[in-house]
Amino acid sequence: MEPDVSYLDAYFQHIKESGCELSRLSLLKVKQQLLDTQWQTPQTAVDFNNVGVVALIEAQRSSDEFSRKLFFEMAVEALDQGAKMGHPLCQAHLALSYSLIGELDEAIKLAFTSFIQYLQATFDSHYTIPAGLIFLPTKVETEPGQPTDLQELLLESDGYTQALKLSAWALCFAQFVFYNASGLRLLQLAVQQLPDSIVLNLQAGISHLVAQRQEGLYFLQRARGLAPDSSPAMQALAIAYRDQGNIALAQTWLDRGKGMQSHQSREWRWAELAVDSSFTYLTFEPDLLLAVEPSFRSIVTSVLLAQGDWFEKEMEFWRHWLKPGMTVIDVGANAGVYTFSAARQVGSTGKVLAVEPFSGCVRLLKETCRVNSLGWVKVCAGAASDRNGISKLAVQSASELNQLMEGEVEGAFEEIECFTLDSLCEREGLSQVDFLKIDAEGHEVPVLQGSQNLLEQSRPVILYENISGSQGSNLAVSEFLVAKGYRLHYYQPFLKELVEISSSQDIQGKLNIIALPEK
Repeated sequence: MEPDVSYLDAYFQHIKESGCELSRLSLLKVKQQLLDTQWQTPQTAVDFNNVGVVALIEAQRSSDEFSRKLFFEMAVEALDQGAKMGHPLCQAHLALSYSLIGELDEAIKLAFTSFIQYLQATFDSHYTIPAGLIFLPTKVETEPGQPTDLQELLLESDGYTQALKLSAWALCFAQFVFYNASGLRLLQLAVQQLPDSIVLNLQAGISHLVAQRQEGLYFLQRARGLAPDSSPAMQALAIAYRDQGNIALAQTWLDRGKGMQSHQSREWRWAELAVDSSFTYLTFEPDLLLAVEPSFRSIVTSVLLAQGDWFEKEMEFWRHWLKPGMTVIDVGANAGVYTFSAARQVGSTGKVLAVEPFSGCVRLLKETCRVNSLGWVKVCAGAASDRNGISKLAVQSASELNQLMEGEVEGAFEEIECFTLDSLCEREGLSQVDFLKIDAEGHEVPVLQGSQNLLEQSRPVILYENISGSQGSNLAVSEFLVAKGYRLHYYQPFLKELVEISSSQDIQGKLNIIALPEK
């Protein structure tokens, strides 16, 4: 049966939204694939792949959770059937589907198995299978006219080659590559399969430099060569050369960025700053400039420049649940990823308090407030704790890893003010707090102990970090909150669902936990 026009519309809209610009001949090829697919009664593995792809597109476009879940389940069912029939592209799409909903272990296992299993067939011309449609979620936007990863995958004429490249891409999508050597390995593998990917070259360059591997400059130069007018690539080069102490080359890239300001675009504002500025600007959310450290020592700078957004899946929850007029407290705000996302959601009728002890991050927070005129955000310098007084903050090379310490501190530290959240609420005249986010590098229990009145009177939704650095799951926090009448959940992205945690075993390995008060 020929597809309803909605199938054609859905896929061509996906091509358009990806920034993919195909030739007329390539578009005709895609249209023929759509026309040849048995949508209502799929027969072949390629049919099942194409049905799964369009179902994923419809799930992504759905505005309500019920429809999104229904389409996602349809996609997984079709892709699983196609994978059982032996088509590697179905298996690669299935891996990508699991990564979308945060089931990363399963996603990595499937993608890596597919990659290894079909290597022989990909590089042996005796093996060929039909190509299929491709689904890729949008990660980092590219400028109009620049090649996209979707474009490269669609232009392949053999399903084995498509599957190998998509599997490599899915491995990077499923595993955050900035924190560990295995993630960096996967990224190198993906770049080998998609050498003309602007996104992957940019990510490879930055992640190598985060790992202090100077060959990252090669990938950044490749990304800039593929996209000569790319603001992220130019800014990354300016930061990389500044980190190396090569101020002349850093200035060269700043000057080139200034030459692009005829675009009058927010994304080029970083080029206005001096080469020795204590901060740089990154675009964040649709309409905000975020002041961040101009160095790849900063995880925030590295992630936002490479990924275009923060990597934690709970950011989607944050944006979905916060509403205009709400009051939010962000404990451990750092450079303000959650703070300013909240500011945009609650609007000028709401209020956001950013609690941050490190002086360098306090300056960044205040600069972001200034440059965006965010009068409803209050930066509170100091550390939330179980007492009011003075303490010490051990300062690490990456500010995200700074820790509040008691007693003697080895290495660099700052003396900081400590205060309870109860005293902060009293000082700021807050009668109600709707959301509380806590990222205190292992100090979460003292923060909660200093929030007794806040927890009892406001009953805020709480998002807290469950795993800090190399530490295991923070069971003490979960026990504290359960005793206070909270139910614990983890967030399933894409489907936008909160899944209740029924045992301490369910908490293991979860980076963040969301606690909802019992009604």
